[in-house]
Amino acid sequence: MSKKLSITIVSTVVAATVFLNSNSLSAQMVMTPKDTFVGLWQGVDEVDGGNSLRSILPSQFGLKVVGRDTWHGPCGYGDPATVLGQLNMSQGSLVGTWNLDCQAGETAQSGDRSYKVRYTYDASTKTLTETLLDPNTEKPINRIPIVFFRIAPSFTLPYR
Repeated sequence: MSKKLSITIVSTVVAATVFLNSNSLSAQMVMTPKDTFVGLWQGVDEVDGGNSLRSILPSQFGLKVVGRDTWHGPCGYGDPATVLGQLNMSQGSLVGTWNLDCQAGETAQSGDRSYKVRYTYDASTKTLTETLLDPNTEKPINRIPIVFFRIAPSFTLPYR
């Protein structure tokens, strides 16, 4: 067998292997509606001007949100807070409950800070709007929603 023919055969086998592997990876990476929300999101709270971050990740029970914020309600005005919650798909949005934990000394131990929340994705602007909801009526509460931009791409995890 000639050297050229050997190189051609090896090149063809390598190219076919790469093609088949890329197709199988593409098949695994098919986006679901849930994937629209997965990623790291950043927004500015128009009430206190604080930087807000939300990381939305797949979980065994839907999606979870982990975040950092400044807060003007139960925490002191602009005090740092963290957000942790569980979310599920509902009519094209994510809906769930998250808990706010104040991080500053005197407000860190005060009261229940559990909120009902909805995240809505706008495909035209590629933004995510966070709206807090009244737990009884599920209507938006009197708070300016925060609009988030994805700052880290979505990713998929092996379990689905």
